[in-house]
Amino acid sequence: MQDTIQLLPATKFAPFKFPLREVNDDAWVDKLIAHGEGFSINPVSYNGTYTQLPSTTWIVILLLIGFSCLAISRSVYRKRFNILYKTLTNWKLSKQIIRYEKVYTHPVNILLTLNFILIVPLFFSLIYVKLFNPDILAESQYFLFMGPVVIYSLTKIGLYQFSGWLWNEKPVIEEYLFQSNLFNKYSGVVFLFLTSLIVYSPVELVILAKIGLGLLVLLVLFQLIRGFIIGIENGRQLIFIIAYLCTLEILPWIVIAKWIKISL
Repeated sequence: MQDTIQLLPATKFAPFKFPLREVNDDAWVDKLIAHGEGFSINPVSYNGTYTQLPSTTWIVILLLIGFSCLAISRSVYRKRFNILYKTLTNWKLSKQIIRYEKVYTHPVNILLTLNFILIVPLFFSLIYVKLFNPDILAESQYFLFMGPVVIYSLTKIGLYQFSGWLWNEKPVIEEYLFQSNLFNKYSGVVFLFLTSLIVYSPVELVILAKIGLGLLVLLVLFQLIRGFIIGIENGRQLIFIIAYLCTLEILPWIVIAKWIKISL
């Protein structure tokens, strides 16, 4: 039988010719940087000069310190930690803690206060650098925000203690000052997680910035509300309470905001 299968003749394929055109290197690099803005705020320059990227080691160290403060307070001093955070729903427990020894020098108080002082400036410095001024170093902005927080915290304690002694209102001042510090500790823990989201999550910075500013406003409002309640419960006049809170709560925040605005 004759084989009917025949091989097709070899087909010659002509190579496809791409049209020659001039490549614009600058336009190509500009597109590459534009698409890479989501991955790096400070890209490496392509004009032959190497731009040093900002180091994030110090940010990681601060976050580790914050989480370590929280972990040690939760695990080593579990009883005091649980009582402290139960005051969120039961303010009578705060009066019980005030009667304890080492109200301000207890390890839980020191650790959570340290977390507040370190993390809150870190959050706002990262937000400012990433959203408004990516050309500056975050380290310099961190110390710029940290200074007012430290000065405000220390000055506030000193002024309240002095005013309590001067006007013979020490029990009332102690109660308000302790609860005010509680709000700082609560907010410090929240800012710790918000700062971690800035560094490690794809959540938009604008959303985190709004949450942080809203939390700061709520912190001030809660402190003012608790000040009114404590003053009224102890039979103090409303005018005295308003003048006291405006002087020692609202005025320092206005001064801090003005200082930061001038320094930026």
